[in-house]
Amino acid sequence: MAAFIARACILPTMSMSNPNLNPKNIRSSHSVDAYYIKRAVELADKSAGFSSPHPNFGCIIEAGRVVGEGYLYAQGTTSAEVQAVQAAGDWCRGATAYLNMECGDCHGEHTAVSALVQARVKRVVVGMRHPSKHMRGNAIQALRSEGIRVDVLGEDLQSDVVQDALKSCLLVNAPLVVRAASQVPYSVFKYAMTLDGKIATNKGHSVWISSNQSRCRVLELRGRSDAIIVGGNTVRNDNPRLTARQQGGHSPVRIVVSQSLDLPEIAHLWDTSEVHTIVATQKGARRSFQKYLASKGVEVIEFEILNPRDVMEYFYECGYLSVLWECGGTLAASAISSGVIHKVYAFVAPKVIGGKGAPSPVGELGMVEMSQALNLHDVSYEQVGPDMLVSGFLQPIPDLTPIIPSFSELSKIDPSINPYESGITSFYKTWDPYGSFSNFSPHPIQMPDEGGHYTTWSSVEHYYQAHKFYGVQDPVAQEYFEAIKSAKSPEEAARIGRKMQRRRPDLIRSDWETAKIDTMYRALK
Repeated sequence: MAAFIARACILPTMSMSNPNLNPKNIRSSHSVDAYYIKRAVELADKSAGFSSPHPNFGCIIEAGRVVGEGYLYAQGTTSAEVQAVQAAGDWCRGATAYLNMECGDCHGEHTAVSALVQARVKRVVVGMRHPSKHMRGNAIQALRSEGIRVDVLGEDLQSDVVQDALKSCLLVNAPLVVRAASQVPYSVFKYAMTLDGKIATNKGHSVWISSNQSRCRVLELRGRSDAIIVGGNTVRNDNPRLTARQQGGHSPVRIVVSQSLDLPEIAHLWDTSEVHTIVATQKGARRSFQKYLASKGVEVIEFEILNPRDVMEYFYECGYLSVLWECGGTLAASAISSGVIHKVYAFVAPKVIGGKGAPSPVGELGMVEMSQALNLHDVSYEQVGPDMLVSGFLQPIPDLTPIIPSFSELSKIDPSINPYESGITSFYKTWDPYGSFSNFSPHPIQMPDEGGHYTTWSSVEHYYQAHKFYGVQDPVAQEYFEAIKSAKSPEEAARIGRKMQRRRPDLIRSDWETAKIDTMYRALK
């Protein structure tokens, strides 16, 4: 599993430092609950970006004081509840467990709920129910059936301080909440501009508008995202790398949206040895260039009509939770008009460059009166170095409380049917009915070899990347095969496989172009 790199929290500042919220100074039981839920939220936020496609989970065990805590380190790792119970030991008996979100065990796994039950906790306080309908209420019902008291913020517990804690719970898992409610990934539009509203000069030069401190914050935003989206103009003018620049850390997929595919042959984004790149384009656009991109390892997806809504619905089907848009004004305007942008991060630099033709962050939206302007919700202001960061929601985070059904009202879902089936042919697909798992999910599979003997692989991606070199009678190819098989994470397996394919294409099995799809789907199934 990729190493965890500690990052600053991008949530609004918590109240932990407020002496009035110290447990010793709190008299109201609701305030105590809110305090520990916020602490669980802070723990959960430590793994933002690493735990995707799973939520950010934090757990506190309290027995007069904190006796154990944990958070979901990354996908495929030990659950927050299990970590907290193990840390608390015998102190769990009769204690209270605080969870920022209802347990969300994967299908067939019940470790989180079982850990709390077996530890003999007396009470569980849940910040919010699981936003995914097929999981909502399941863990709460399971805990209550074991005689454990379960309270849910906003339902069983009501007060101003509780509502503030509930808001924190929504924010730390905003990507999952939005995805569950809107059927598109949670999308953040980020830009840097001068005080007079320009993102570049008349000549298109934009390096650098914002300060080094702001650019470091952007790297944090990237590290919390599943993918980064830019348009063709950004590729042509800036030739970005779009990396999170974290050694061993999470690297989001790079996505280029270009209708015409009028893109340069030489670009940093076409180097897929470290990070995957996807190009979304109009059907039939520059077939020869599509073949060129494919030869570089770039995945090309064609749409009948290319627009941000269809692109986001497609990546929703692929299981993406959070997408960061770092595009120019034209694509930004289209995305905003399509209703797929949920939050805005604007870094405003104390500079003035002027210029009648200098571009602005958002292109034409068709508005003619100020009353048509889009107002941000939950706006916050923060000084980052010499710059001012203004952030807010174009669309408020959905309030799940009014639409939560009881456990008995939850519809039965046939797990053999994928409700997100798409008409678009794609290579990277989720393999469970709810879009939670993909070829990168760190869950082992068993696959037969030519002799019919089954071998355990750490993930689908391990199996797929290694089989690029399968059967090639060359010691170097066999070395690559074993290196990929023993890689510590799916991401590391992909990195090794792509890099070696780029460096030594002569070692790739001769039938790979025709065999790769069958190889992937055989492993997925």
